[in-house]
Amino acid sequence: MKKLTCISAIALFFSSCTLSYDFTVTNNAVGTKKGVSEYKYLFGSIPLGSGLQDAGYQSAAKNGGITKIGLTETKVVSNGLVIKTTTTVYGN
Repeated sequence: MKKLTCISAIALFFSSCTLSYDFTVTNNAVGTKKGVSEYKYLFGSIPLGSGLQDAGYQSAAKNGGITKIGLTETKVVSNGLVIKTTTTVYGN
């Protein structure tokens, strides 16, 4: 019984779960450029990484050199300890 509990705990720890997945579409063309921004938090409150993290639309558009956004995608994934939010922007 101890072994089964230990294996279950390890499987739960290493599994990931998508908490949220969102698309937003505008009247602009989807285009060929892609910009990505993300941030990671430990337990939802302690930022991981150096500097200020930004997972906003403006930051993703700037990273991809996009001036007209056609499609946005936001994904929130958690493995129980780390919550990662990724924003992807497509456009021209």
